Amino acid sequence: MHPKLESRADVVRVAIGSTIVILAVIALGELAISTWLGTNLWMDLVRGMVLGTLVGFPAFLFNATVLHQNVILQRKFRSAYRIAARNSEDIISKNQELEAAQMRLAELANSDFLTGLANRRRFEQSFADAFGAAGLGGAPFTLILLDLDNFKQVNDAYGHDAGDAVLQNVAKRIRATIGERPGVAARLGGDEFAILLWETFDGADAAAFASELQDVLSRPHSYRGKALHAPSTVSVGFYSIAFSSASEMFVATDKALLGTKRSDRIGFAKTEPDDELSIAS
Repeated sequence: MHPKLESRADVVRVAIGSTIVILAVIALGELAISTWLGTNLWMDLVRGMVLGTLVGFPAFLFNATVLHQNVILQRKFRSAYRIAARNSEDIISKNQELEAAQMRLAELANSDFLTGLANRRRFEQSFADAFGAAGLGGAPFTLILLDLDNFKQVNDAYGHDAGDAVLQNVAKRIRATIGERPGVAARLGGDEFAILLWETFDGADAAAFASELQDVLSRPHSYRGKALHAPSTVSVGFYSIAFSSASEMFVATDKALLGTKRSDRIGFAKTEPDDELSIAS
């Protein structure tokens, strides 16, 4: 198909041109025959033009029809291509929006609505995965539990909005203290929080982190010009093959938390009633 056929004028131009070519070929043929046979040149030319017209006019109509249909098909193709391109862009855009929405829903399903930390479901899954991996020879990890010592008094004295502000501030301080460390921070519910630190080969370093976290959380929270105090109790559980399950490790760490409630010291989980885990384990 001729690349310039974009209108009816182009069709007519090409059709006329092709017809003229046909007539010229016939005229030259008659001229050659007249010269060869020695007949009357003009009579041969007239006969050739008549013959050419009889042949060329149908050819002109045929060419014009075919070329016109080509123009129509070309326009339809371009229109279909533009529509397909727009539809493809729309589909890609919708898919991207759908993927973003699905990711957002997954994030919301695994995040605490108030603090933005991981929720209990995500924590439990991460904890179980880490325990299973460590049991198969993977890197050890550390579980840190904490709760706020007088959170109920803050709520009672200043209202739930103040309590929510404290919880949000606690979450910010936890994230800031973790910094670049690999791990997951979660709000388990109420004023209870948990942290999983990955690849904690140095128990002393993890214990120092817990102590730093307790110190950071002991600082007052500012709320509408008031200083609200909500210090925390912190306990640490280091992964050990002595724990038969993630649940047992969690319970031991939680018992250490209760055993040091409202004190400045860090509680350490025990594998046995009289066997406190060393911070170097």
